[in-house]
Amino acid sequence: MSWIADAGIASLALWIAVILTGILAGTFAIRWSDSRPIDRLSEKLIFSAAAAGVVALFAHAGALLGGGTDALYTANVPIPVNSGFRLAVLWATLPGAALSLAVILLVRAALASSLRAESSTRATGALAFMALLALGVAAWFAPAPNDIATRIPVFVQATSAALAPLAALLSLAILLDITTGRIGGKAPSQAVLVSAWILATLALTTEQMARSALGIGPRDALIFGSASSGLLLWLFTSALLHRRVQAAVLRMNALAHGRGSRTPGAVAAHVGAVLLAISFAAHAVAERTTISLPAGETVDLTTFRQTWKLTNQGVSRFDETAADVVSLALEVTTPSGKTSLLTPEVRDYHTPSGRHLEDRISRRESVGKVTQTLRVLLVGADSLDTASVRVTFLPLPILWPAGVILILLSVIALRQPPLSDLPADE
Repeated sequence: MSWIADAGIASLALWIAVILTGILAGTFAIRWSDSRPIDRLSEKLIFSAAAAGVVALFAHAGALLGGGTDALYTANVPIPVNSGFRLAVLWATLPGAALSLAVILLVRAALASSLRAESSTRATGALAFMALLALGVAAWFAPAPNDIATRIPVFVQATSAALAPLAALLSLAILLDITTGRIGGKAPSQAVLVSAWILATLALTTEQMARSALGIGPRDALIFGSASSGLLLWLFTSALLHRRVQAAVLRMNALAHGRGSRTPGAVAAHVGAVLLAISFAAHAVAERTTISLPAGETVDLTTFRQTWKLTNQGVSRFDETAADVVSLALEVTTPSGKTSLLTPEVRDYHTPSGRHLEDRISRRESVGKVTQTLRVLLVGADSLDTASVRVTFLPLPILWPAGVILILLSVIALRQPPLSDLPADE
C-alpha cells in the first residue's frame, strides 16, 4: 500500500478520488430512500470524484505510453516491451484493473447525473459504492515504488493474452452498470445484455487463442486471476440472454417460450455454445505425451490408429535482447504424408544486469487438419541437442472456430426486440 507522503500525481489523484467517492457513497447511503432528483452538491461531488479518477488513470497511461517510470509496470513487467503491452497493466493487473473499473463507474455516474431523467438516488449511490470498493482495491494493492517484478506475466507474451482481460473488464463493467440500474428500478435493454455477452465471448476466444500459442496450461490464470473466470463470465452473460434467467436474476418480465421464438439465429447461438462446450471437453481429454528426440533421429507416434513422424533436424541457441533462446527445427510428417517444419522455442529472459527471471516462455507450434491437430511444445534440450518435446494430439480442432462463428452470426437475431416490447395486439 503506497503512502500518501510518497505519492506522485497518479497516486495523489487516486487518494483524492477515494476520499471524494467515500463522501459521495456515504451521502447517498443516508439518502437511500429519497426519491428526489440528485442535488447540485452531489453532482459536484460526482464530477470531482470522476475527474480525480480520470487524472489518476491518465497519469498512469501517460507514463506507460511514454516509456516513463511507473510503479504498476516495474512491479509486474521485468522485461522491455512495446507501449501496447506496457499499457496493458491498466487492465491485466489487479490494481490497474480495479482503477480502470472504478473510473468507468464514476464516469458512468457523472454522465447519468447530467441527465436528470435517467439518474436516481439509489442507482447513483450503488455506482458510487461499487466505485469506492474498486478504488479501495486499487489503493490497497498499489505497488510500492521499489517493487520489482521477478516473473514475466502472461499478458505481455502475446497480443491475445493482453486483449482477453480487457474484454472481460469491459463486460464486467457493463454487468455492474446493469446491476446498479436494476437497483434504481431500470431494466436493461437487450442491446446492453448482448454487448456484455459479445465482450465475454471475445474474452473467452482470445484467452483460448493465447493458450494455443503459449506454453501455459489449463490452470494458468489469464482473466481476473483465475483460470476459469473467463468461462464463468461467458456462461453468466449467455444465461442473461434468456428471458427466464432475466426474470429470475434481473426481475424482468418473462414470457413462455414458444416455437415462434426459436429463430434461426437463436438456434445458431445454442449450437455454437454446444460446440464450444464440446471443444472444452476435447481439450480435457486430449492425448498428451513427452518424448525425447536425439539429433537427426525420427520418432513415430500413433494416435487414433494414425502414425505421425517427428524428426529432430537440429537445435539452435542464440541470444536476443534480454533473452537466451533455444529453438528446435522439427520436421513433422502427417499420416497423409505431408511434411511440415515446425520451430518451437524456449526463451529464458534475464535483466540487463544478467539476473535470470523465475519463469521461461515457451511458444507452441501446431500442424494438422480439421479432424486432428498436433501441437508441439519444446521443454528443453541438452548439450548433445537431444530435445525434450511435449506433444498434444487435439481432436476436432474445428469445433472451437465453428462455435465462435455461429455465436457471432447469431448476434443479429439476439438484437431483435423481446416479445414484451411488441404491442399487445401482436
